[in-house]
Amino acid sequence: MIKLKPIAACALLLGTLTVKAQQNDSFQIYRTYHTATTLLNNGQFVAAAEQFRLIEQVRLQAGNQPKFESELSLLKENSQYYEALCALELGNDDALALFMRFIKEHPENPLSKLAYFQIGKSYSKQQKYGDAILWFNKINASELNGREYTEYKFRKGYAYFDMGDYAYAQQQFSEIKDKKSSFQEDAIYYFAYIAYLNKDYHVALVNFEKLKNSKKYESSYPYYITAVYFLDKRYDDVLNYAIPILNSTKQQHETEMLRIIGASYFAKNDYPNAVNYYTRFQERDQGKTQNSQDSYQIGYAHYKTGNNAKATVELSKLVNQSDEFAQNGNYTLGSIFLKSGNKQSARNAFQIASKLDFDKQIQEEALFEYAKLSYELDFNTQALEATRLYLRNYPRSKRLDEAKTLLGEALLNSKNYKEAVEILEPIVVANPSAAEAYQKVTYYRGLEFYNERAFENAIGIFLRSLKHPRDEKITALTTYWLAEAMYEVRKYGESVEQFEEFLQNPESRQLSVYNYANYGLGYAAFGAEQYKKAASYFERFLAGGPTDKNTINDAVARIADSYFVLKSYGQAMSYYDRLIASGSQSQDYALFQRGMIQGLQSSPDAKIATLNDVLTRYPNSDFADDASFEIAYTYFLKNDGERAKTDLQAMIQK
Repeated sequence: MIKLKPIAACALLLGTLTVKAQQNDSFQIYRTYHTATTLLNNGQFVAAAEQFRLIEQVRLQAGNQPKFESELSLLKENSQYYEALCALELGNDDALALFMRFIKEHPENPLSKLAYFQIGKSYSKQQKYGDAILWFNKINASELNGREYTEYKFRKGYAYFDMGDYAYAQQQFSEIKDKKSSFQEDAIYYFAYIAYLNKDYHVALVNFEKLKNSKKYESSYPYYITAVYFLDKRYDDVLNYAIPILNSTKQQHETEMLRIIGASYFAKNDYPNAVNYYTRFQERDQGKTQNSQDSYQIGYAHYKTGNNAKATVELSKLVNQSDEFAQNGNYTLGSIFLKSGNKQSARNAFQIASKLDFDKQIQEEALFEYAKLSYELDFNTQALEATRLYLRNYPRSKRLDEAKTLLGEALLNSKNYKEAVEILEPIVVANPSAAEAYQKVTYYRGLEFYNERAFENAIGIFLRSLKHPRDEKITALTTYWLAEAMYEVRKYGESVEQFEEFLQNPESRQLSVYNYANYGLGYAAFGAEQYKKAASYFERFLAGGPTDKNTINDAVARIADSYFVLKSYGQAMSYYDRLIASGSQSQDYALFQRGMIQGLQSSPDAKIATLNDVLTRYPNSDFADDASFEIAYTYFLKNDGERAKTDLQAMIQK
């Protein structure tokens, strides 16, 4: 706290006491005032406030000493101010009222302007910057002395900084950053930081460099200097400046500095050192801030140093990105996969790179590689599309003849199911060999419709496929997906029949979807209100050993629901309990249902306890309102009308 020099207290003591030493009352007042200011300066605010209050309570008597009375009146005014200041320092609720009274009663007192400052300063220390600004704006800064002026400018600037008004904040900092004070380093730091945010890097650098001897900011400003060097492409300066600092000090932004050093080495094509510093960056960052540029440069550096496994891990992070680093990274990833013989993954990576147009040359090369690999891997439709696109976009390519050859081969082996169905449809009845192909192309065309969520179309073509059963495996698969499609359009009865037919087909047991047919049949039966059958097939599904916990929990929930509807409350309860014990996300639902069953089993107290458990453990559950209502309703059924009314009113209020 700034040491107070209240109204020339010493001068008053020396000057006035010499003349009026005999006046014991006057002497006592000055003595009390001196004691109060000493206590205030020592931070003993409670004791100081008591002394100032004593002076405030002194009553002036008319006399023949107008000078003394004037001085005493000023002491009383100042005591009122300092009493308010003590209250403010103590955090008393009446501090604001005391200051407002002082300002209202003594607007001409020099301390009235300082009162605004003290309130703003207090709010600033409490980090209530909006309130601080309101009070600071009542002050004419020119009326403050040098130290108070400096503190006022900094605290006001920081308040606006915290509120996001960087332009005004920087203006305040600029007025005091070059003046020696206890706030100079802070003002320089925030002035430079705002310049950095505004991309005024030269100004930021000049000011951050002024902090090179600052102990307070030695763990933070080096990052910004490093960042400005990097943004200015002064890579050698980055390395010469940042590496020694990291080796000798603990930096607040060490992770970012390691990233910049790694990127600087990368820019200099020094890939071994880039790998070294990027590895340190990743160890600290733990994936929190790593972006697409980092992933590309880390992956490419590993690729250039021969570590293809690590390169693959990093470059694979770019698969779902869509910037220039993703394009370069996926092209490099495709090259790595191709060299290792993983053509499928290489094809996917080249496809992604071919869809991005940041680097036209890379886009052309990636498209050709994608078309070629699509053909080699029997993605003939995609091969046709990609090759046609390549020829259309690059008519003067040096690979023109090679691309035309590829197009011819792709057309020869095309598996365009839509066109195939149209071709085979007229001849399928008369041509047995066509029937086998027709069964397959209609099945695959049906899957295309299904994946497009065109379920009615899928059903129609699946039925056409089943009219020509040649391959039992295809027949079984067609039946399964026909059942799934019928479920999607809410033809639950027909879906049940198709699932049952699938399960009865001996070929079905060899298929990966076999057990999921039990799950699908359970849902279809549930939709058809065949709850006993639904429970039975959901139980068969669980007996089949599924591994996906979410699907398992879902099946358990539907079994419980089925038994609940069938009024087999004991069996329903056992499955709801199993759902609760599993830690499922549906625990709140299962717990709610348990309570409902307890109510149906004439155990109202148990029901209330369970539903209260729902509210306690899952206050934000979708079933919280239902639980609250059911608790109140249960009290009503127990003839506890007052409790029911109270709970319902509380529910309405909420």
